[in-house]
Amino acid sequence: MSALFHPRYRRAAQIAIALCAACGLFAAPAAHALAANQQLGLKVLVMAATGWEPTYEAWTTALAREGIPYDTFVASSADPLTAAQLEPVADQGKYQAVVLATGDLVYCDGGGCYSALDASEWAVLNAYQAKFGVRRVTAYAWPNPAYGLNYPFQSGDISGATGTLSAAGLAAMPYLVGTVPFDVGTWGYYAEPLPVAAGTVNPFTTLIAGPVGPGGTAASIAGVFSRPDGFEELVVTASSNAYQSHHLLAIHGLISWATRGIQLGHQRYYFTMHIDDIFLPDDRWDTVANFTYEDDGATNPLIRMVPSDVDRLVAWQNKNGLKLDMVFNGSGSDEAVATNGSDPLTTKFLANKSKFYWINHTYSHHNLDTFTAAQIADEIKKNFSWASSKKIAVNRTELVTGEHSGLNNPEMVAAINSTTVKWMGSDNSKQPKPYMIGQATTIPRHPSNLYYNVGTIAEQLDEYNYIYFENCTNSAVTTCFTAPATWAQYTDSEAAIMFRHVLTNDPRPHYIHQANLAEDGTAYPVLDVLVAKFKQYVKAPIVQPWFRDSGTLLGRSSAWAAAAPALASAYYQAGYIYVKSPVAVYAPITGTTTGALYGGQRSAWVSLAANTTKVMAVQTPF
Repeated sequence: MSALFHPRYRRAAQIAIALCAACGLFAAPAAHALAANQQLGLKVLVMAATGWEPTYEAWTTALAREGIPYDTFVASSADPLTAAQLEPVADQGKYQAVVLATGDLVYCDGGGCYSALDASEWAVLNAYQAKFGVRRVTAYAWPNPAYGLNYPFQSGDISGATGTLSAAGLAAMPYLVGTVPFDVGTWGYYAEPLPVAAGTVNPFTTLIAGPVGPGGTAASIAGVFSRPDGFEELVVTASSNAYQSHHLLAIHGLISWATRGIQLGHQRYYFTMHIDDIFLPDDRWDTVANFTYEDDGATNPLIRMVPSDVDRLVAWQNKNGLKLDMVFNGSGSDEAVATNGSDPLTTKFLANKSKFYWINHTYSHHNLDTFTAAQIADEIKKNFSWASSKKIAVNRTELVTGEHSGLNNPEMVAAINSTTVKWMGSDNSKQPKPYMIGQATTIPRHPSNLYYNVGTIAEQLDEYNYIYFENCTNSAVTTCFTAPATWAQYTDSEAAIMFRHVLTNDPRPHYIHQANLAEDGTAYPVLDVLVAKFKQYVKAPIVQPWFRDSGTLLGRSSAWAAAAPALASAYYQAGYIYVKSPVAVYAPITGTTTGALYGGQRSAWVSLAANTTKVMAVQTPF
C-alpha cells in the first residue's frame, strides 16, 4: 500500500492540534468517578458533520439493533451546540457516551475541509465530557498527535487484512477469539502510538493492532487515548459501514467501552435453521432444460431424504453442538406408507425424534391462498393430530404454512382463531416486519440461495449460475456475475450472508428444505463454512431460540423501539440505574446484577410497569 494521506484529514489534524495547543498533550488525566449527586442519562449522542458518513449510519444502525437509545446531531445543519443541550439541569448529564462519525467532524466544500463545529462548540463538548467522565468514540480518524498517534506510516485499501486484539482489546471484547478481519472496501491508516519517556504513564492503549511500524511498535487500528483535558477517546483508523464484518464483530465491544458496559440494550448471536417439507419429496431442477418440472417423478426423480440422511443429520448436530428444526408435513409419511407398505424414513426419524425440534408445516403442504377457513383449519389440526399419534412433541402455538401461503387469504383469520396457533412463519425477503393475522403474529424467516429443488452439488451450482450469470439482469436488488461461480465461491457467499445475520442481533430463523439434507447434502458445506467462520472469530456461543421465542424477542424489540424515545427517565447515579417508561414494556438492560451472563456481560429483558421507576444495581459502578 502506498502512503496516501487523505486530504480531508490533513485539515482535521490541524484543527485538532490547534484546539489542543494549550494542553499538556501527553499528561494522562486521573481516573474519573461521578460524584454521588451527579446523574448521567443512559443515552448516546451520535454526531456527524453531514449525516452522509458511512460510519454515522454504521453506529446508529448498531445502536438501534441493540436497543440503545441515542440522539443525533448533524453539525452542518443543526443549531450551534450549547451546554444546555448536554446538561439541561445542573449535574444531570444527558448522554453517557459521545460518538463522532469522523475525526473532528470534518466536511469539505470547494474551499477546503473544515470542522463542522467551531472552537466554542468544541469547548462546550469537551467540558461536558470532562465534567462527567463521558467517553468519546471517534469512529474514523486520520492518525495524528492530537489522538496520541504518530502520522500514518501506511495507508490505503486494507481489505483482507487482519487486526489482532491486544490484552486490553480482549478485555474490551471478551466475546471475540482474538482477531478481526477487515472486509472488502475498507480504507485504513496504520500509525504507531506516540512514544513516551521512560517511567511515564502511556496515555494510549491499543485495542486492535495492525502491522509493526518503523518504530518497532504495532500500529493501532482501534485504541484508547487518555486525553489531557480529562476524558478518554477511542480512536478508530479504519473505515466501516453498517454491513462490513469487521464492524459487526467489533461494534458491541466498542459500544460497551463507550458506555462502560452499562446500557439500555441487549445483544446475542442468534442462529436457527428450519428444514421445511420433512417427510415430503421435493421437485428437481433440470440442468439441461434449466427448468423445474413439478411432480415429475419419471424424467426428473423427486428428491426425498432416506434413513442414512437422518444419521448424517444427527452426526452433524452432535459434532457442531447445534440443532436444525424439522418443519414437517405428515402426509408425506402417510403417502409413503400407503404406496410402499412402510416408510423407513419415518421409522428412522421417529427413532431420533427427541433430537430435533418439530414445527407444524400443515398436513399436506397445499397452497392455502384460496382455501376456506374450514379447509385451512383442517390442514393445521390434522398435522397436529398426526404428530400426536407418533408421539412427536410439537408446540401447538407454532405454524409455518406451505410456501408461506394463505397469509393474505381473508379466510385465514377465522381459521387461525379456531386453532391454538399464535405464531406463523412469513418470508423475510417479502414481509420483514411481524404483523397480526387474527390471534397470531408472523415471524419473518430468512430465505437463502439453497434451493428447494436440488439434491446434488452439480444441480445447486447449475441453478445458481443460471439465475445469477446465464439468465441474469442487473437491478436494484440483483448484481449479476461476470463469470460463473465456483462451488467454493458459492458456499463462501451464502455463509457470509448468514454470518452477517448472526452478527446483527437478529433472532429471525433461516429456512431451507429437506432436499438440502438429501443426496449430496447441499446444505452442509454452507453450514460448515458458517460455523467455522463463527468459531474462528467469536467466542460467545450461538443462541438458538425456539420459533415462538424468536417471535417474542422480535415483539419485545419492536415495543421497546417504540417506547424508548418517550422514556420519562433513564439514568445512572451512584452505582444504580433508574429506568421509567410511560407504558408497560420490556426493557433490554446490560451491566446490572440481573440477567444471564453472555459474552462477558450480564444482560436481560426486564419488565417495566407503566410510570414506575425500576432501580437496579450495576455490576461495576462508574
